[in-house]
Amino acid sequence: MTIVTATRARLSAATLPRARAAMPPGYDRTAAPRIAHIGFGAFVRAHLGVYADEMLQSGHGELIRGISLHGRRPLKQLAPQDCYYSVLEREPGVAPRLRVVGSVASVRAGSSAALAALTAPTTELVTLTITEKGYDLDPADLEHPDRPTSAPGLLALALERRRTAGLEPPVVAALDNVSANGTLLRSRVLEVAERLQPDLPRWIEETVPFPDSVVDRMVPAVSQRDLDEVSSRLGLVDLGAVVTERHRSWVTTGHPRLEPWADVGVELVADTTPYEQRKLWLLNGPHSALAYCGLVAGHGTIAAAAADDSLVGFVSRLVDDVLEVVHLPDALVPSVFAADALRRFQNLGLAHTCVQVGADGSRKLPQRLADVVGIRLERGLDVTRFATVVAAWIAAAAGFELPGTRLPALEDPDAWDLQRWRVEGIDTVVGAALDGRFDPGFVAVVNHALRDLIDRGAGVLADPT
Repeated sequence: MTIVTATRARLSAATLPRARAAMPPGYDRTAAPRIAHIGFGAFVRAHLGVYADEMLQSGHGELIRGISLHGRRPLKQLAPQDCYYSVLEREPGVAPRLRVVGSVASVRAGSSAALAALTAPTTELVTLTITEKGYDLDPADLEHPDRPTSAPGLLALALERRRTAGLEPPVVAALDNVSANGTLLRSRVLEVAERLQPDLPRWIEETVPFPDSVVDRMVPAVSQRDLDEVSSRLGLVDLGAVVTERHRSWVTTGHPRLEPWADVGVELVADTTPYEQRKLWLLNGPHSALAYCGLVAGHGTIAAAAADDSLVGFVSRLVDDVLEVVHLPDALVPSVFAADALRRFQNLGLAHTCVQVGADGSRKLPQRLADVVGIRLERGLDVTRFATVVAAWIAAAAGFELPGTRLPALEDPDAWDLQRWRVEGIDTVVGAALDGRFDPGFVAVVNHALRDLIDRGAGVLADPT
């Protein structure tokens, strides 16, 4: 913490009247929370927390119990502040906008706290941001379903306890960039549920809604410089602050208990599939491409990569490759959405690092690229650009050396295995990385792309075609 920041009082209920921010929370925060959220990182503060804050401002009692399953950092950031935090919105060409959010009633850490929140009689909505790898079941949860550690396992046990107590089941909404996230989460919960009680899966299927959601807001990791700026603007220290863009969206499968959220901009639709495809293919996929290509070219942030003409050209042509073969409803204006995504990547106010966006590529890339790759292969169309992106991920995760740059280590569930397989050669690494995730016909193309990348480095991104 800098000296200037350290001399200021910290944001809290007592100091809130001194905060220099728009839309200060003026609502009652003493009611029992209706929402339990698992995975209380920066994204949920900038997304769900803001929607809930606006619900509370308009008279809906949507307070949140926040739960961190892995780590106590959110607790340390927010508990001393009575769970108030600020959101700083940065957008090119306009003045930054700062607001204080009060929709979080409490933050707790650990499995016991999660079960307490999930089984609270007042909990009506359960939301999760656990990232792609958070949907993986711990084998121990299947062996000992009464002592779960994963989010799906905890949900299964909590639902069994609610059923036994005669409590109404909550709506369970996943808020991650995962294909059919609600459907996937339900399947994972059911796997554990059948180990708990034979009749529990049927009860869950009949009574517990798991709507699919498509969420969108870019929220980079907060730096000390960000915290200093917030402190200067707010006049108070806020260690739980988040920085984001003005754009935000939440599209979800319609359900009667979610209808009030439409008042604050949540879109309730019959089918989220086209919205999900549009985002995965035209925003998340290009975002990953820019991150990995940025690493290859030696850039630290997405904004820096988006300022590199050669990379922008490469990613723009990759987007054209997507638009050439996918069919999305005209009402979703896919070409406009894609162009706006590229503009958003250029936001210099968001220090989104290539390493952060490139994390967990083994889980993200198949969802973001595999469908389009499969369609193009089926039609006999070129997939070289997609192969280059995947090769760049493999090079970073496996630790291959490239000419002209030193790739930073990436956080990835498969990183250790890829590094171990590297000694057996490129064919082995690529085969293992793509096995079961991409069309088999893609393996040879990625093999060639990785060899080209190791030989030429960032030169492969010039892409004159």
